[in-house]
Amino acid sequence: MGIPSPEKARDLRHFDALLDQVLQGRIGRRQVLARAAALGMSAASLATLSAAAGGPLEAGGLTALPARQDATPKPGGILKVGLQADPSALDPHRQTLTAIWHVIEHVYNRLLTINPDLTVGPELAAAMPEISADGLTYTFTLRQGVMFHPPVSRPLVASDVVASYERWRAPESAAASDLASVDTITAPDDATVVITLKQPDASILPILATSSAIIFAPETIEANGDLSQVAVGTGPFRFVEYVPNTRVVLEKNPEYWEEGLPYLDGLEMTFVSEDTQRTNAIITGEVDFVEYAPLRDIDQMEADDAIALAGDENMNIRFIAFNLTKPPLDNPLVRQAIAAAIDRNTIHVPGTFGHGTPTVGLFPPTFWAALNEEIPGPDVERAKQLMAEAGFADGLKTSITSWSQYSFLSAPALVVQEQLKQIGIDAELNLVETATMIEVVHSADPALRTYEIAVTGTSGHIDPGEVANNFKTGASGNLASYSNPRVDELIDQGMAATDVAERTGIYQEIQRILLQDLPWINLFVANQYEAMRSDVKGYVHVATGTNVALKQTWLDR
Repeated sequence: MGIPSPEKARDLRHFDALLDQVLQGRIGRRQVLARAAALGMSAASLATLSAAAGGPLEAGGLTALPARQDATPKPGGILKVGLQADPSALDPHRQTLTAIWHVIEHVYNRLLTINPDLTVGPELAAAMPEISADGLTYTFTLRQGVMFHPPVSRPLVASDVVASYERWRAPESAAASDLASVDTITAPDDATVVITLKQPDASILPILATSSAIIFAPETIEANGDLSQVAVGTGPFRFVEYVPNTRVVLEKNPEYWEEGLPYLDGLEMTFVSEDTQRTNAIITGEVDFVEYAPLRDIDQMEADDAIALAGDENMNIRFIAFNLTKPPLDNPLVRQAIAAAIDRNTIHVPGTFGHGTPTVGLFPPTFWAALNEEIPGPDVERAKQLMAEAGFADGLKTSITSWSQYSFLSAPALVVQEQLKQIGIDAELNLVETATMIEVVHSADPALRTYEIAVTGTSGHIDPGEVANNFKTGASGNLASYSNPRVDELIDQGMAATDVAERTGIYQEIQRILLQDLPWINLFVANQYEAMRSDVKGYVHVATGTNVALKQTWLDR
């Protein structure tokens, strides 16, 4: 056969590395073909890689690939994880923040979980629930042999689920509106939980798989007052310490109920909010894994054989929010003027570096409830006319608040600030830390929401009702303080409907109304990637952005 040339040997290495990433579910067809073409691979190689990437699981138009099963995982080792943001606290009932979710999802379990194909499956529930004929009663049987971490160290019982859910839906909870359709939650015995709804709710099962659906032991609250600095669950990793602005340390739970998991001895999570530092950390091996791999560096990391990427299109939306309690933003003409002035194609570029999609709707274009209307270009003259009609021909002063940690939001916020200058709007840009952003923009208490305009986002949903509920009158997630009786009615209809075509029509009508009322101006959907060293194996990307697959991740060292 002969010895291959250096060029041929290099091509074989690249091919093997790409094929390995495809088979492990780290990259999909679009990514693998783009990288293969960039490396100048042959048509035969492209065909082979395309075939390997051609069988993804489909759910809602988004794709997820399963991890390769032909390698034997190696137990042991500490995975060093770079997180983009400090969670500021660990209590998901007090703050609905993705940064919290990316820590506590490894410590707690929920009754249900989101599978890689975006279907809902059982977690602490032994199986999917029995549902009554009228769609109002959901009966769950709990998995046996599940133990709480020390110092609780006792079996999970149904009353723990009841206590967790009652705290979740309490008026002071930041996520109380998630369970607005729930009437009662009871535990007829230690192994059974019965949830009764006020009316049918098609989104209830996905909601029971969200970050707010964690199951904790009541004695943890009794001992600590809340969950802000402690975490005692039933998950694959036990909480060791949280040092604000520095790190979170988790250790393997040897009593975890999923046999053989986790493979890792622990997770050491450090906060690396600056994009360049996060990219350098994964390239140099300072960390083994980073969430929110910086989009501006995706192409660079794809070309590095020492790094593997997982991800693509994600269930998120980045938007401009208006505080409708703050004049003149309560004037629809002002909001219409801002909507007419912005250029989404320009706004999303500094946030996604080409790894995103402009949108006017609430969902990714491939999602079943997407509106998919044409993206309007900026019309500055019409915007100026609307400003004049609103009584602000000479302009106005306001402020824009956004996240300092998230460059995919802070960079677009700067572009929005510049674009508004064209129509006489002088907006001071305030880039703030997580705790401030939560308090002044995302607080469940309207009295604490002091922002005027915000550039922010939401993610992690798999049912359109989860997003639509942000526009329900009085809902805890309604950061705009928006109210429209017709939208309230449609939200209720969307919850009660079970036919997908009917639900699609309902959520598309909601989006059309929102395009007129403009409590939000939707900007873009950002792709999301996790980057890891090539010896990190078994990880599977899920389009909600969860990193829960770290429980099945292992180190090939």
